[in-house]
Formats: sequence, C-alpha cells, structure tokens
Amino acid sequence: MLTRPVLTWIALLSGEACLAALALCVFWYQDWQYSLPTPRPTTLRQPAVGEVVKLTPFINDSAQPTLLHFFNPACPCSRFNVAHVRELIAEFEGRVRVVAVLEATEPAAALAEFSQLHLKCAAVVDANGEIARRAGVYSTPQGVVLDGQHRLYYRGNYNRGRYCTAAESEFVRLSLASCLAHRAPQQFSEAATIALGCELPANVSLLTEVRER
Repeated sequence: MLTRPVLTWIALLSGEACLAALALCVFWYQDWQYSLPTPRPTTLRQPAVGEVVKLTPFINDSAQPTLLHFFNPACPCSRFNVAHVRELIAEFEGRVRVVAVLEATEPAAALAEFSQLHLKCAAVVDANGEIARRAGVYSTPQGVVLDGQHRLYYRGNYNRGRYCTAAESEFVRLSLASCLAHRAPQQFSEAATIALGCELPANVSLLTEVRER
C-alpha cells in the first residue's frame, strides 16, 4: 500500500508532467499558427519595387537607405527576431537608417516597452496603420528597405523561419547589402514575400468594426 508521502510525490510529478505537456502543446500550436500566411486585407494596395514611398510627415526623408522595422510588442513573432534586428543595426550602423515602426494601439506603453529592448534605432508609433498602408505592410514582423531616393527596394519577411536562423534566407540583410552596393533589387522566392506572423492591430480593429456594422 502506498504511503501518503509517496502519493503526494506521485501527484506532484503527475501535475508537473501535465503542465509540461500543456506548455509543449501551446508552443507547437503557436509555431503552427504563425507559420501560416497572414490574412491579406481586401483593400490592400502595395507599392511596387522602385516606387517612391512617401513617409512624411510621419518619418522624415533621408539620403541614406532606410530600414523600416515593423514591430508589434504583443506579437510573439516580433519578439523572436529582436536579436536578428539588433545584429542588423550593428552591422549597418552609420550606413543605413533604421526606424522601428511600432504597431500598437497605446503609443506610450509601446514606446516604453520598446525602450526596454535597447535597440539603437529611432522608433515611431503607427497607431492608425498609416505608415504600414503606405508601405504595403499588413503583418509583423516585416522589413521594408528604401533606397536613398525613398524608392521601395524590398518589402517582406526577415527570413523564411520566424527564428531568423537560416543565413541563406536572411532577406533583409541581403537586400541592405545589395542596396548599399547600388545593385538592382534581388528577386527572392515566395518565402520572402508571403507575409507571416501577426496581423496589424489597425487591421484587426478595422475588421472588427466592419463585422459589428
């Protein structure tokens, strides 16, 4: 007959096993969920490569190539590639202007949370999604590269995987290097251009309003 201490240990171990299994299920569910293409808005208009993207008055023009880093603090995928973005900022420091475009409905909270990441770049809150619409972005994380004449050079994913570990598919890094070398924009596979990750808060709010009408 099992004693009370033994039963207690069995119960504790069973509870820990259940929690571990639950955590694993949540992890794999999120991994599957964010590997699916992000729903594309029906009204979306995306500027073509080579087209001038006007960002004023939200972001000042620059004679340097610009990387717009679309970041949502509430999106797990955005948090996964912070280390990769930090590497890009360090690698292209002084040659590329990096601006983090924070996709959030509460500007003060978003800026405060972003500051904790200690990324060496400017940040602007795009609460209404206007910057994203001008750039043709509808999910996070996404990178947009503009050349020195404010023309679209690249728009899409940072990598084919959300962990940004595949060197051969570091699309933003490859685009920045190519832009600085004054080469024509590269033509990547659909892994670069089919948006993955989280819908923008502005898109979700708009969809909710439409459904409630």
